[in-house]
Amino acid sequence: MNNVAVISEIIEYKYARVRILVIDDHVILRQGIRELLNKEDDFEVVGEAENEIGALALTAELKPDIVLVDIALDHSSGMNIAKQLLRSSPNTRIVLYAGPNDEKLLFDAIRIGVHGYLQKTLSIAALCWALRAVYCGERVLGESQAVTQVVIELHRLAKEQNRLNWGLNSTEIEVVRHAAQGWTNKQIGNQMYWSEIQVKRKMQDIYRKLQVTDRAHAVAEAMRHGLI
Repeated sequence: MNNVAVISEIIEYKYARVRILVIDDHVILRQGIRELLNKEDDFEVVGEAENEIGALALTAELKPDIVLVDIALDHSSGMNIAKQLLRSSPNTRIVLYAGPNDEKLLFDAIRIGVHGYLQKTLSIAALCWALRAVYCGERVLGESQAVTQVVIELHRLAKEQNRLNWGLNSTEIEVVRHAAQGWTNKQIGNQMYWSEIQVKRKMQDIYRKLQVTDRAHAVAEAMRHGLI
């Protein structure tokens, strides 16, 4: 990214207000996070939920930029909530936060494609930095930037191998990603400079490779296997 692009992104971010939904079954923690984040000029906590039902409903209703999910809920699985939100709200960034480092949980989070995995030991300044980075399109995993970059590269390589295993090329992955965002064949065609007939043919190729018969199942399979 050149300097002009960086400056443009910073200016755009400066005037954006990051809308956050907090999922935690402890009222004190939810309220504490809300108060701390709302003190920042560029954050707004738009809602809170304590379980899976509330998380899914409020995300669909409020369409937050980021959903911050406690991975260790008493009556729900934070990881399962993250999986469902990644499927149902592809334009929302999902960040899990957890207790002491747990490599299995970290790699499970990477595997399902969350945008952030943070420890509860983070300072408020570090948390805000991480959420800003996620909002700007970065993936943040843990407190060490070096570790984050290594893990991201491993994840990229794993996704590439997975893509090769399924036989999808990068163009087909892009088409499925657009379909996951709810784009019509006409919108995809406009983006890819194709006719609607070409898009339909490409979708048929994708269905065949993923062994499905329609768009919804193609998107679901691609998400389930970490292709998008």
